[in-house]
Amino acid sequence: MNDKLKPKKVTKIVYNCLILFAAILAFIRWMNAFNSGIVVINAEINSHISNFALSLVFYLGVGFPWILQEKTFNKIILLGLFIIIANVICETVMGFMNTTDTLDAIYGIVGTLIGFCYFLVINKYGLEVVHDES
Repeated sequence: MNDKLKPKKVTKIVYNCLILFAAILAFIRWMNAFNSGIVVINAEINSHISNFALSLVFYLGVGFPWILQEKTFNKIILLGLFIIIANVICETVMGFMNTTDTLDAIYGIVGTLIGFCYFLVINKYGLEVVHDES
């Protein structure tokens, strides 16, 4: 008898809301390229929001299946640290590939931390065991 984990209904709802939220932010940022009047809250936030959205979506997109596959939570933590370190490196020392922008790194870190908080909660409360009778 194999037991598997499945997300509770509220876990799936929050996951989809976070992905949708990040997608809407990225879409608004993309629309800004065509119409400078379309912004997320203000121009300052608008210029950095893509790092937030990308970091959040990447962390959720990789980490959520890992949790369901019962990878250790340490791997989820390491993935988050990898994303944070990648943000810092890309936005500070890789000026030859990207415009150096520490604030972009901070937005990416915040996106990752929001994903981490989600994983912390669902790892403790958001999953249920499904008994496989095969």
